[in-house]
Amino acid sequence: MAPLTRRLPQFPILRLSFGSFSSRFLKYIVFLLFLVNIRSWPLSWHFRIFQPIFALRLRLQLYRLSVLWKPKYVRDRAKARWLCALSPVGENPLNFTVAWRGWATPDDCDFNMHLSNSCYAKSFDWARLAYILKAFPAFFRTGGWMALGGTHYNFLREIRILSRYEVRVSIAAWDHKWIYIVARYVSKPKPKGKSQSRRDSHSQSDLEIRLPPTPPERDARARKVPIPLLHTPAKPDDKCDAYLPPSPVSPTYPLGASTLPADASCDDKPDSRVIAAALRTQARVHEEPDGATLHCVAVSALCFKIGRITVPPALVLACDGFCDSASKTYSHAQPPPFWPHVQRLRGSELDLGALRAFFTGGWREVPERERWWEQAFGGEFEERRQAGMEVVGALRKGMEGVQGL
Repeated sequence: MAPLTRRLPQFPILRLSFGSFSSRFLKYIVFLLFLVNIRSWPLSWHFRIFQPIFALRLRLQLYRLSVLWKPKYVRDRAKARWLCALSPVGENPLNFTVAWRGWATPDDCDFNMHLSNSCYAKSFDWARLAYILKAFPAFFRTGGWMALGGTHYNFLREIRILSRYEVRVSIAAWDHKWIYIVARYVSKPKPKGKSQSRRDSHSQSDLEIRLPPTPPERDARARKVPIPLLHTPAKPDDKCDAYLPPSPVSPTYPLGASTLPADASCDDKPDSRVIAAALRTQARVHEEPDGATLHCVAVSALCFKIGRITVPPALVLACDGFCDSASKTYSHAQPPPFWPHVQRLRGSELDLGALRAFFTGGWREVPERERWWEQAFGGEFEERRQAGMEVVGALRKGMEGVQGL
């Protein structure tokens, strides 16, 4: 009797070798996974956040090489001019904006195929440092840094995977200690083709034909009213064809109120359901003045520090050249009136020891009436700052109140 093993059929055995197709395919897959997640490799976050510093130092070294063969006093003078030119002299701090550009890579997205919530904070870290280096170069050359006190996010629309977006950072307001920085996550619309533009023009013309024109007295743009334009077509049995509150802060006609005063005429009484629907539609439209789509708004509270010493924000802003440029335009050629005080502190720009000493306590010895850095901002600018403080200050107080719940 033959052994049992001889009776069984001989099945072919798949042998994998190092050079086989299956092995090469697995190696390509592993390499592709590493390549897709390259921005999440160890130390990649540190490299990206310090990239603006590396780029700034590289620019300085290239400039020093361009004047290498000149006399020493010429090199020092040229370097001082280059360092002074970094400060945004004459800029309005409330209008100074820096845009950081990125894109939603697969390692930054979640299972819903859009940018993960945690990656908004990571992008804000990169954008915030890029803004700080451009806005406060003199302060950081003195050894200063900015401590983060808190950040609040308001998510409006998702950023889809592989989409490009911008983080536009600007200053909202500041007080004696805190400065509030706002980040707006936006994406620019894709350029439309000829066929799409033609369809949009036809749809817009059809809309203009169907809807009657808005009377001038009810046109928000004509009356300079900063609220959404609402126009409701008239019903057959109703004479009330539109409603527009006279002011967004009017106590008589509060925006979004469901009822109106009893003495209001028919022309002033709206259809509350139509107005509520129009407001909900307006809330879903997040568009920037340049046409970009707004996805998220973040507010950070920071304070200026040298070691453990807190420096007033107004002092740092003035020493880097920010001022109220609403009434007159200032620049490096025509600096603001307080700039001679800053020049005495900054000296030759090569050694900022006097400015550092002033930041760390020298400013306290200046009488309040002679504090030129506080007089650098006034008029309409001060009104804008106070209005911004009412908004961001209420946000901070609300978040601090949550701690007691």
